[in-house]
Amino acid sequence: MNRTLINYIVDVPLMVLTVLEGLSGIILQFGSRNASYLGMSMFSWKHIHLVAGLPMVVLFIIHLALHWRWVVCVTKKNFGLNKNNAAQTCSVE
Repeated sequence: MNRTLINYIVDVPLMVLTVLEGLSGIILQFGSRNASYLGMSMFSWKHIHLVAGLPMVVLFIIHLALHWRWVVCVTKKNFGLNKNNAAQTCSVE
């Protein structure tokens, strides 16, 4: 399996879970306890928020691991820690 496909398999569900976490978080933060939003009770939104959170964290850790060399390269470049290769480009692959 090539790296682009692996990134796609990780990143698309991560994006969906992040949107669910954000939407449910906004509804939980600003919604009324007895109200219904998008046809679901606050209990349902809290459940979605909790259930989506764990796989989101797991996928984020996988995403970070897949891009770790890029993160290190960009960090070194931005903080001037890699003085030997100042013109080095940081690629994901």
